[in-house]
Amino acid sequence: MEKVDLFAPGSLGTCWYGKYHYMEPWVGCGHSCPYCYARSRRSVHNSLKELNGKFAEPTLQMPRPQLLKAIEKGVNSGEMHILKLCRFTDIFTPGYVADGLSYEIMEILAKSKLDRVIITTKGVPDERTIELLAANPKMFSYNVAVHPAGMWADSPIKGLDAHLLGTAQRLEAAAQVQKGGVLTTVHLDPFVASIDDDPRALQPFLEELKRLGLKRVMWSYLLLSGGITASMSEALSPQVWQDLQDRYDLLGARQILPTQDDTISYATKEPIFLESVDKVYNALKEGGFEFVICSLKNVETLKNLKKYPLKMFCNGQFYA
Repeated sequence: MEKVDLFAPGSLGTCWYGKYHYMEPWVGCGHSCPYCYARSRRSVHNSLKELNGKFAEPTLQMPRPQLLKAIEKGVNSGEMHILKLCRFTDIFTPGYVADGLSYEIMEILAKSKLDRVIITTKGVPDERTIELLAANPKMFSYNVAVHPAGMWADSPIKGLDAHLLGTAQRLEAAAQVQKGGVLTTVHLDPFVASIDDDPRALQPFLEELKRLGLKRVMWSYLLLSGGITASMSEALSPQVWQDLQDRYDLLGARQILPTQDDTISYATKEPIFLESVDKVYNALKEGGFEFVICSLKNVETLKNLKKYPLKMFCNGQFYA
């Protein structure tokens, strides 16, 4: 039975394949984002069932003392060099930040034989974790996942951020991490075409990034799938949810990872996607940002247009 492992190698079809490992200390995520693809992954479902857990209430893979020992043993085994946190959850899940487990894990990683730890988070580390990152800037990279509409008071997709700490607070934490010398990237994810690129969302957001000195940006477009239909429809008003679906090519199913049929998803309709990319590209270029678009989720015809520089397409190392 396919389950979530504590450590797993990079997956076939993902960027930078084979050069890193994932770590999943628990299953599920306290952020409970309605668009999270992990909700519908078989391995997550099977593990939660075995652990008698719920997705929105993350459950440790094993008792805490045993978990910490297993992590320490794994990261010092010499078999892993680059570690990504995390694939199906968030190392800064609020409950585990509050009870100190996130810090205990980060402290083990900081002292380990690993060459690099790549963090992507929608959470906020506590002050001592930020200090730990700053004390080991060559060990870590930090990617804060936010999106422009998260700071737009009249955003029609507010429901997507209902369980998250405020965007401003998460950006402030990222700015603190960057001041400590850690490579820091703002990952615009999930980016919703026609909403996150609305000038009322995008321009104030980019101004805030400049104010904070956050000049590295990556963006990824929201993908829809059958597995998130229920949670998305509950998070948004019926009209907004219908409008959102109308922007997607629901007849163009696309399997994101070659060997995993539970990654079948639907992308934004190509004309809408191309218009959005152009808006974001121009806004970031004019703002003097260093930026890439996520190539894994990218419509292939984008590269064929030859209107954008090749360096705009992420090769998996921009944020690492």
